[in-house]
Amino acid sequence: MASPHQFSYFQAGGFDCSLLSFLEIGQDGSVNVSRLAATPHRTAGAGGFVDITSRAKRIIFSGNFNAGAKMHIENGKLVIDKEGKIAKIVPQVSQVSFSGRKAAQTGQDITYVTERCVMKLLEGQLTVTEIAPGIDLQRDIIAQASGALHVAPNLKTMDAVLFHDSPMGLKL
Repeated sequence: MASPHQFSYFQAGGFDCSLLSFLEIGQDGSVNVSRLAATPHRTAGAGGFVDITSRAKRIIFSGNFNAGAKMHIENGKLVIDKEGKIAKIVPQVSQVSFSGRKAAQTGQDITYVTERCVMKLLEGQLTVTEIAPGIDLQRDIIAQASGALHVAPNLKTMDAVLFHDSPMGLKL
């Protein structure tokens, strides 16, 4: 498919799900992919990001909870050795590349996956729905986010298979 046709496909909502990364996530679910205030010299344009996210029915954003953290997996649990210095969960993103408010209004299904938790955009709020084995909700998630997070009443533990150095047994 030629590049111009790809953008027409994106803009028409031609796909059901999109998997993308993030630089920052705001407490309203908005995402910034193009400008990180803490490191303005390391920026990139949004490219087709806006076209892809504006009409996708389901979007999964994936990235590190904060920048620069050091961690390892031990006995099936995530261990944080050193916290990162740059918060990526913030009250308000430096630049809005994806609007959480618009996504909530249009009913898009939005999920955010990090190494320590899974969050969803629920009722316009960034909500922790799963945490990694070995992670303490207050110490490793709530205290490390500079933006307010809500916690789902039915908080779950992320699948343990994700935290072992062995084949996951995925099947298509």
